[in-house]
Amino acid sequence: MLKEFIQDAAAAFDQTGHPVAQDVASLLESLEVSADWQAPQKQPALAVLPAALAATDCHPAAARFADIAEHLTWNGTSHLSPNSVADIYCFVMIAGPGAMIEDTRFRFGVYLQIPGVHYPSHRHEAVELYLPLSGTAEWQKDRAAFRPVTPGTLIHHKSYQPHATRTLEAPLLALWAWTGNLSLGTYSIDAD
Repeated sequence: MLKEFIQDAAAAFDQTGHPVAQDVASLLESLEVSADWQAPQKQPALAVLPAALAATDCHPAAARFADIAEHLTWNGTSHLSPNSVADIYCFVMIAGPGAMIEDTRFRFGVYLQIPGVHYPSHRHEAVELYLPLSGTAEWQKDRAAFRPVTPGTLIHHKSYQPHATRTLEAPLLALWAWTGNLSLGTYSIDAD
């Protein structure tokens, strides 16, 4: 089922028509998927996953993801994130350096953020894409006003572009991808 979900994710990115998203779609289509999965880890933010998957505004790729979500290894707050965002999100890294599917060309996964929280402005060298599968959230780029983004809308963050996310009443479930410099060492949180 992981292979089918990756195919759905590739189609979702490709259908946006955005050149970077179409590059990510090609990378996803080229992955060799193994049946070896790690044991799942429980993260506090996972408590909202059933609500995210049951939402009426889900992107079609969310249905396939629902079939595999409980079998994936979810990561919580890492050394990259400040304590202020502890337990408000978790993510799965499906492809990339050190991921379920080892790949050095890009990072790809699924992101989950609980309702009613603010992930502060941050930046990194990697070009980043988000494609929400469930939950309308508010996104900010370059300190501009937050704007609502609905499922299926592509979000593109350029290299080192400051960006932040706020969830409202619903959790946010989104595909994400990094291209370019994949080093986690370029990540930083902006001072508020």
